[in-house]
Amino acid sequence: MDTALCDDLLQEVFRLLPPAAAPAVSLVSRRWYALLRASITSLTLRLPVSSDASVVAPLAALLSRFPFLSALAVVSTAATDQVADAILLLVASSPSAARLSGLRFLPDSAISPAALIAASPAFYGLTSLHLTALRPLSFRWIALLPRLKSFYLVNSAAAATAVDSAGWSSDDVDGNGETVGPLPLEKLSLCGIRSGDRGLGWLWRRCGNLQWLQLRACDGTGDGPSSQFLAGCLAHLLALELRACRSVSDRVLLLAADRCRELKSLLVYDGGSREALHRFIHQRGAALRTLDLRLPLDLHNDHLLAIGAEQDQQNQNATHRLGALRLQSCVLITGDGLRSLARTATGAGIEELALVNCDVVEREPGLLTFLSQSMRRLRRLDLSYNETLTDKEVGAMLSSCHNLIDIRLRGCRCLTRASLLSLLRYRGRSMEVIDITHCLSISTADVELFAQEATRLIQMIIEESLVSEELRAIARKKGISVGSLPCD
Repeated sequence: MDTALCDDLLQEVFRLLPPAAAPAVSLVSRRWYALLRASITSLTLRLPVSSDASVVAPLAALLSRFPFLSALAVVSTAATDQVADAILLLVASSPSAARLSGLRFLPDSAISPAALIAASPAFYGLTSLHLTALRPLSFRWIALLPRLKSFYLVNSAAAATAVDSAGWSSDDVDGNGETVGPLPLEKLSLCGIRSGDRGLGWLWRRCGNLQWLQLRACDGTGDGPSSQFLAGCLAHLLALELRACRSVSDRVLLLAADRCRELKSLLVYDGGSREALHRFIHQRGAALRTLDLRLPLDLHNDHLLAIGAEQDQQNQNATHRLGALRLQSCVLITGDGLRSLARTATGAGIEELALVNCDVVEREPGLLTFLSQSMRRLRRLDLSYNETLTDKEVGAMLSSCHNLIDIRLRGCRCLTRASLLSLLRYRGRSMEVIDITHCLSISTADVELFAQEATRLIQMIIEESLVSEELRAIARKKGISVGSLPCD
């Protein structure tokens, strides 16, 4: 058997096997073990704690055994900046460097632009790159990655400097005196940027093709308080995310209101004034398909009314109306505001609704039933972490949810077996996804019953403690994914 199949055919077979089969395959023979490693295309390496270069040589030997990688994640702790640079250059010299399309390089220390410049030619095919930190803050090396579409930077360890270690200034030419054209970046995520950080202007001027922009824990957009070049990145954005950027959210929202003519999705968590959000909704709300907000002190009923009014007045084509509304910890929203939105054509067309940790669900009995009766197209509903939500409320709501296929009830501690029975009664033939993690009064037997009786269920999200052998058998027979969600 070991010699019946050629190497290429065996590797093709190995690529089709599930990951769980790898340990058994590796025990067959040394040849199979070597071919298995050569057939692996995705790998995550967690390097041991090391503050010197002792980890570099073993890593080089290890990577030489995986020549066909297309996705690689390298995680290391307690490494100095010099060791992090050495590891990056080692990855660039590995046999799979030219094949990599995705690289997550996550040491707990900063990478230098000089190392990225030296490594970039080897990563010619790279389309996605994650870095934990960059010091000094310079992005000119991105011009050496002609296929890079997605770039993610967590800049927690970065030091702001006006000129980096290679001696670059803030002009618009590269090291050879040639003008650098637009970058191919379509997705950009920046975390930890400060208003005084230098180098962002060079990046903003060349990101005219951005379709998705995420700012996280940023108190500025770089290059001083104005950073006038950011506006040039917004013209073609389809999605904008502002997470915990209170000091810069208003400015970005106002720029987006003026510039983002193609925006379809907006997420704002923990930042943004009432006035800036209202202006954005007034100017761009009619085109939004997804609105995701976690604004405990900044979201009011008048924002909900504006959403319905703007879309109904400016957008008569139902296919372009709001499809997903996600609200989290929005304590100033009342039942009147939600009912008013539900009565509009915009509210009636919503297909996904999230009211996560929104105490209006608990304050106003009957609200969920009204929403389900008004939002006839509702398919996905998230009521997670409404801890006093009752079985009675869930049952009354479900009787009107004729199109519901996905429900999230994570952390709804008061729900019991009765809610699962209501789900089976009203949506047992259509429910596909259910999340009942941390619903403390739901037992293993209840979960087994639901999995057995629900005819179209494809995913059940529960704690591992509720996964019995009986449930595993049911899941295998019916093709259901069972277990907890992976951590972010």
